[in-house]
Amino acid sequence: MNILQRYIFRRVVVLSIASFVAVLIVVWVTQILSRIDFAIVTGASLAAFFRAVVLMTPALVGVILPISIVIGMVQVLNTMNADSEMPVISSAGMSRMMVAKPILVTSAIASILVLLSSHFVEPQSLRGLRNALVSMRTDLVSNFLREGTFTKLDENLTIYIDRNLPGNVLSGIMVSDTRDPATELIYYAQTGVVTEIDGNDVVVMTNGQIHRENVKDGSVSVIRFNSYAISLSQFGSTATTASYYPPMEHDTIELLNPDPESYYAKKTPDWLRTEFHRRMTDWLHPFLYGLIALVVAGQTRSHRQNSFNTFFLAVGATLLYKGAAYAAYGVARHDSGLAWTLYAIPLGGIVLSAGMYLNGITVAAPDWIARVATELFDAVRRFRIRHARARTT
Repeated sequence: MNILQRYIFRRVVVLSIASFVAVLIVVWVTQILSRIDFAIVTGASLAAFFRAVVLMTPALVGVILPISIVIGMVQVLNTMNADSEMPVISSAGMSRMMVAKPILVTSAIASILVLLSSHFVEPQSLRGLRNALVSMRTDLVSNFLREGTFTKLDENLTIYIDRNLPGNVLSGIMVSDTRDPATELIYYAQTGVVTEIDGNDVVVMTNGQIHRENVKDGSVSVIRFNSYAISLSQFGSTATTASYYPPMEHDTIELLNPDPESYYAKKTPDWLRTEFHRRMTDWLHPFLYGLIALVVAGQTRSHRQNSFNTFFLAVGATLLYKGAAYAAYGVARHDSGLAWTLYAIPLGGIVLSAGMYLNGITVAAPDWIARVATELFDAVRRFRIRHARARTT
């Protein structure tokens, strides 16, 4: 790249990184707030809690990073148009690739990061996150259950302890487990004890029953037992062993050659195949979004248009393509024969956007949308000014 292209590239990278960090912080805050109650109930340390939050970050890279580079690219291109840099480049006889090259290089770097993350980092981080949450929930069951309180360990998993006696002895145990959509389980036991067997923490329940209800036909079977042991890891997740890890936590090699005896290979083989195709197509989206930024903001404009116009179009198109990809993934999970749509969506968008940019076709939001947005922003700004003046007086 020449000096001008390095100048554009540097500005795009800086703004993209800043946007990525800002969006990531917002996502972190929402995740922390959504799990803070669980952390308080489990008594988990701050280090363990924030480790769990950090482990979920790689799974967000494929979503946050492409949107961040769109924001950075559009902001840089808008600023260059507003400062008359784009008209000067055009009047100097430079080709469109003079501006497009640093944008595409940035997109290529983001695509490589997404590719590496989805194939190598994301599965391991999700698996580590699951293990961390299982450990936190295990500590909850063994140490932090409150007497006479229904404690919700998961969305469909609740445990009740009448009394917590010395020596990890539990009295009056009830567990409701509806995580399996096909079966509802209720465990009752007069007493139980938390102990360790073969290195695994287990709760051994005595003098109890298991009520198993088939959701489809409503039939109920009752199993009485004198002694019944449950691994505490079962309270952490429906998938706590390697054979039960869901497809997004499988390594790519495992997706290509899954264990035929594993749970998901037997129950949802289409999901395994579709997950592989998702990882093979996610890296195309940053490149597509870079072309979208070029189409909506990379053309020379003769006057200073409202920047909302380009942001509205770029972010809107980004969300549209990403939403379509999510919808295709959801459908293909149940029918892997439709996995080709995961390739068709980004590749079709790349061809369409590249053709529009090379032929100088621009897209603009209707003027009335820009006017409404401007009036709305002005109204909010005036309200904030009046509110600030009222507080000072």
